[in-house]
Amino acid sequence: MDLIHLPAPFQLMFRAVAPIMKLFPHQILRTRVRKTTGYSINWKNPSNLLEYLVGESFKAAEDPERLEFYGTLADKIAVRDYVAERVGEQALTKIYGVWSKPDEIDFDSLPVPCVIKTNNGCATNIIIRRREELKPDEIRRKLRRWLYFPYGAITGQPHYSTIKPGILCEEFLKQEAGGDTLPYDYKFFCFEGEPRFILFYSGRIPNHHITYNLVYDTDWNPMKGVVNHPAPEEAARPETLEKMVDMARKLSKGLPFARVDFYSIGSRPVFGEITLTPDIQTNFTPEFIEEAYRRYVLRQN
Repeated sequence: MDLIHLPAPFQLMFRAVAPIMKLFPHQILRTRVRKTTGYSINWKNPSNLLEYLVGESFKAAEDPERLEFYGTLADKIAVRDYVAERVGEQALTKIYGVWSKPDEIDFDSLPVPCVIKTNNGCATNIIIRRREELKPDEIRRKLRRWLYFPYGAITGQPHYSTIKPGILCEEFLKQEAGGDTLPYDYKFFCFEGEPRFILFYSGRIPNHHITYNLVYDTDWNPMKGVVNHPAPEEAARPETLEKMVDMARKLSKGLPFARVDFYSIGSRPVFGEITLTPDIQTNFTPEFIEEAYRRYVLRQN
């Protein structure tokens, strides 16, 4: 279970200790990684991709301007201006509303289906497929917990702490017209502004990280044996592959690393998010995490 979905008493506890935890991001992240991988990371002298990404995150934490910029990229509201400037508004979802507080939402005016989410964390999505699922009191309670949860401090990711919490409602994307399937997720891992490989998700459960997936290079050739939970079947080459590669390149330009996510809806690539500190140990094998560092980071330096 994600921390943000813990019962209310535990969330209140985390909010109480967050000011102290915010002072020790290195220790927080070290503990999280050790719990997942069983070893202590060395971000000062990295030997794999995980350690490299952690090191880049902490370099940003020491530079106020860079930290603020990373927060903008992680902010699901603010990043829209960045995307529109670099690749155009056509890559963005339709927005039905942006609010700072749950009580500001006029639920009667929202179109259905839609997706309601907060901008300041991870796995904070409410998918509304039918009008009867639009339960204002329940949704407001959930949004309040998410808005005030100190995600950056608790997870050791300081750039999230720079985000001004907000709420947005956007269009519900379907993989196929007339269907109800959540869209396939194409996650482009970019190094120094160049997309190198794609993590593909299908059949994902909302607000969950662990699912079956596959990895492809940017020509859609499968990369075998690199994920912890491989899907049983290969995926079809997306119609928008070249467009997504080009957009990922433009959106990651100037960044040491960025994971740029898209959906492919017919002939339209749709931006999902930019992630600078992805949870790669969940998806990839330890062997690939080491190989990816040698192949995509060291060969550039």
